[in-house]
Amino acid sequence: MKRFYKIFPYILLIFSQFACQILKKPSSTDKTAKDATKSAGNSVVQAVPETKNVLYAEPVGLTVGTSEVKVSDIKQEIEKIMVNDSVPAEKALEQVIYDQRIIAEAKRRGYDNSEEFKEELQTYKGILAEAYLTDSTTIKALLKETYDWLLQEVRASHIMYQLPEFAEPTDTAAIYNKLIDIRRRALEGEDFGVLAQQFSQDKKTSSKGGELGWFTALQLVYPLEKAAFNVAVGQVSMPVRTKAGYHLIKVLERRPNSGKVLVQHLLKSVPANAPDSVYAKERYQIDSLYTLLTKGAVFEELCKKYSDDYKTRDNGGYLPVFGIGTREETAFEQAAFSLKEGEVSKPVRSSAGWHIIRLSKKYPLESYEELLPKLKEKVVTDSRGELVKENALNRLKKDMQFVENSDIVKKAIEAADTNLLKKKWGYVLNNPTTNSTIFTISKNEIKTKAFYDFVMDRQMVERVPAGYTPTIWMRSLYKKFVDKNVKEYAQAHLAEINPDFKLLMQEYSASFLKVQLLNDLVYEKSVADTLGQRAFYEKNKANYQMPERVSGSLIVAKDAQTLAAVKDIFKKGMPYPLKSTMKDPLYFTKFSSDLTPEHKRILANLLEIMRLNKGYVVEIGGYADQNENNTTSAERIEKVKSFLTMNGLPIERIIENDYAKTKPADRFDWMKNQRVVFQFYSNSKKDVEKRFNRKEPNSVTIEDGYFKRGDNPYVDAFKWEVGSQSIIKNGKHIDLSIEKTEPARYKTLREARGQVLADYQKQLEKQFNEQLEARYPVKINKEEIDKVIETRKQ
Repeated sequence: MKRFYKIFPYILLIFSQFACQILKKPSSTDKTAKDATKSAGNSVVQAVPETKNVLYAEPVGLTVGTSEVKVSDIKQEIEKIMVNDSVPAEKALEQVIYDQRIIAEAKRRGYDNSEEFKEELQTYKGILAEAYLTDSTTIKALLKETYDWLLQEVRASHIMYQLPEFAEPTDTAAIYNKLIDIRRRALEGEDFGVLAQQFSQDKKTSSKGGELGWFTALQLVYPLEKAAFNVAVGQVSMPVRTKAGYHLIKVLERRPNSGKVLVQHLLKSVPANAPDSVYAKERYQIDSLYTLLTKGAVFEELCKKYSDDYKTRDNGGYLPVFGIGTREETAFEQAAFSLKEGEVSKPVRSSAGWHIIRLSKKYPLESYEELLPKLKEKVVTDSRGELVKENALNRLKKDMQFVENSDIVKKAIEAADTNLLKKKWGYVLNNPTTNSTIFTISKNEIKTKAFYDFVMDRQMVERVPAGYTPTIWMRSLYKKFVDKNVKEYAQAHLAEINPDFKLLMQEYSASFLKVQLLNDLVYEKSVADTLGQRAFYEKNKANYQMPERVSGSLIVAKDAQTLAAVKDIFKKGMPYPLKSTMKDPLYFTKFSSDLTPEHKRILANLLEIMRLNKGYVVEIGGYADQNENNTTSAERIEKVKSFLTMNGLPIERIIENDYAKTKPADRFDWMKNQRVVFQFYSNSKKDVEKRFNRKEPNSVTIEDGYFKRGDNPYVDAFKWEVGSQSIIKNGKHIDLSIEKTEPARYKTLREARGQVLADYQKQLEKQFNEQLEARYPVKINKEEIDKVIETRKQ
């Protein structure tokens, strides 16, 4: 099994090419390829003579060893190779012959009969079958439809009558007609909210007149959502069926999507049944806190000290980002969305108590492309997924000529009794219904007995849904039985009903054999055979030359002053100062060194800068005001350093400098003195180059490393001697510092290993091809191949 996993990347590469071919099937007007009898080498013999039969027999285009290849298969392979690799027809035919020889050799060695090959092929067949059995057309339509709905928000009310999913047809018709009558009354002018209070069986919304509040896509079950986004404002939908029952939905308002918000909150909790004295006390406290905030108090400090939300108060009161219709408390939601960024709400009442809300950030709805991965996951996993599965099954039923015997289905379902709910149901073997065909798939007859056996098995492990009668549950189990049989039959016979799938499996099988054989005899052998690599290297050492080189540093500057400035920086050694700082220092309250959420946000930006610039080193500079303790600045540095290292920044990329009280930023604003600032340095000379080019592009070019003749005209202009030299060339001031020189020599095997390995593989493959040519001579039906080629050229 291990060797299959070693070649898996090769298989995936070839498989992706096949998948593209399935998506881009050539039309009947496509053209094929030209004569390549010469490309088959000495193994080509005279053309196969044409045979004349009364009935048309597809001609053989190639005979490889004893294997015959039809003209249509050759045409298809040539077309595929030419589309994928843009090669001429001669090369494409040569590749077809080569592939056929390798496949023949793989079969000769028994690769196609190995258990590993069969297991891998069966596994991949299952994976591919899942893709073919998915209704991709429905998924694409749902993705676009869902995003279009996400652009809007709807406020609606509904009336619901409960009804089991597989209810009796008479019960279904009765409920449907009741809702039709209620809809008529609403359209004639009766208040929909009053009707909801009178008739709706949705306990959560009926007392509120069926009010669902504001929502957008992906928040209701799909059928109800579809009605809400397709009914005009003020109108009432026709009855809508969901698994829960039947619904009427009235659209009250519609508006553009409000996006999402990130908020902080400060909570003073009030128990649901608290006495008036508790309510008054908490109301007084929340009003007092709101007054402090209006006078400039820091939200995070008040939150930490006074909030009753113990999960969030130490983190500034931050709640997860949320959108419209995602919170139970509509008052809280409405208040949050009415704020501007940085604005604080007046106290808001909820079932938990009193809140003060601060809007930290608003996020607009993402673009379709940004949301697509999440939408794909939702579409196949929420209630839309049921529609996708149902459409796929209906398509399969049609493709496989599924025919149901409705009379037998009715009798089979009526055979259910109360024993089914007790998990004790059984059936009579010699009953006519038991031995009748309940449905057929193609010509395959499925007997009622198979369904009854399925029921007896499932009754022992499945839970009976609440409200289900024996016949309702029997009807539910019958649906599962049909779906199971349709899907299993489709998987087993997909190659018969889907030519594309059959073609893909044939190509995958052939390619798997090819890759496996080449991997065993060429790729893995070349990597593992270190003695063979060494012998090949020694024999072909002249092909692996290292030219004369120098190792050093080149500076090309616009003028002498800039050149001197760069050299002065390098003379002082690493890390090099970049004269670049973080725009936002960290400001602290008096005597404080604890990091606030805002501090952490700034530090997160710093971590991202350090991640993107691998050569950067950051200096953490700590400062304190004259009225603070002598150790406060050092404590601030330590807290910042701990945060950075805990989030993955190596300690060696940090410089600490405690400036204490030596450099006050402002004599009058003590807050500005209580700070931590960040200065950037770098171990990379390229970062120094960026520093000089920031104000004036192309002021400096710096190159470091090895140079050989022809790599750089400036380097070529110097004497290749150890030491530092300066010249002026083409108006540029140039300095080259050479650390060492190396004469021309052979590369060592270590230095040339990649090239040696590639060349050694080519040699092994060439030797292998020569063996195949001798073992599998090729006969080409020149007349038929010419037709294929001429068609491709026209």
